[in-house]
Amino acid sequence: MIELLSSMRFAISLLTVICIASVIGTVLKQNEPTNNYINQFGPFWAELFATLKLNAVYSAWWFLLILAFLVISTSLCIARNAPKILVDLKNYKENIREQSLKAFHHKAEGHLNEAPEAAAKRLGALLATGGWKVKLQERDTPAGKGWMLAAKAGAANKIGYIAAHSAIVLVCVGGLLDGDLAVRAQMWFGGKEIYNGGGLIADVPAQHRLSERNPAFRANLLVAEDTASGTAILNQSNGILLQELPFVIELKSSSSSITRPACPSCLPATSSSTTRPRAKSARHVLRSTTRPPSRASTSTSPALTTGAHRSLCKPCRWQQPPRLLRWRAPLAAAPT
Repeated sequence: MIELLSSMRFAISLLTVICIASVIGTVLKQNEPTNNYINQFGPFWAELFATLKLNAVYSAWWFLLILAFLVISTSLCIARNAPKILVDLKNYKENIREQSLKAFHHKAEGHLNEAPEAAAKRLGALLATGGWKVKLQERDTPAGKGWMLAAKAGAANKIGYIAAHSAIVLVCVGGLLDGDLAVRAQMWFGGKEIYNGGGLIADVPAQHRLSERNPAFRANLLVAEDTASGTAILNQSNGILLQELPFVIELKSSSSSITRPACPSCLPATSSSTTRPRAKSARHVLRSTTRPPSRASTSTSPALTTGAHRSLCKPCRWQQPPRLLRWRAPLAAAPT
């Protein structure tokens, strides 16, 4: 049983199911009223979602059970392999036999024209300059005294195995705490029940109220103006639970008036002789509701023609009050 729980295939299977459930929980809106699912998907699918707890995936019993098994599986993997990894961090494997070295796939043999001790120390110093950790061992061989040179680098990379598996355990434990596991534990072992009645919050009995020492919960708090509240509401599928808070939230009354300022880009630019809207910018585009008189309607005299002009800023939809603008009519050519 332990071999099955700590196997890689079992952990990958659990991760696959969790990924599929997470996709469903992301696409389908969670913790919505039942009428919303009936209006959007119909009675059949709404009932199916409620039966399989797809409308509350992350707090469903089967999802929490999968997370619990994944925590157990990953923890067993860490407990089984972490001691070996920690030992390998300090082990140079200098006690390996010569026949085992010759059985390695990557191997090479050579002869040096110097004493074994001098060659071992020279090669050890050369490897040490390249960032290797070196250990020398003198041993007896059939040919006489010999030296074993062991070097290793990148041993700290094995800590990544422990770090990755520990992160999975931490994320799954967080999912268990965030999935109303603490609330369910109080309901199973603490005698707490879901309240589906009405009335005032102060009149709700104690068996529907959770302890202040609840480690994790998601709740809503209703605070009216000029009042204080220290009781939060946990919405459940068939009722509510009340969560007593170790503090009180008070909402004081305040009055404020909001005056919407005029859009600067919609204000017309003025000059000494002519008033006209500001040119178009990258973010604000003005749209005029009136146009200057056409040339056909202008007279030959350089008189001023007036008209009402209203500008509208497209991004912020701010509409400028009507302003009296003037256009100077161009001189018409004299008939020949």
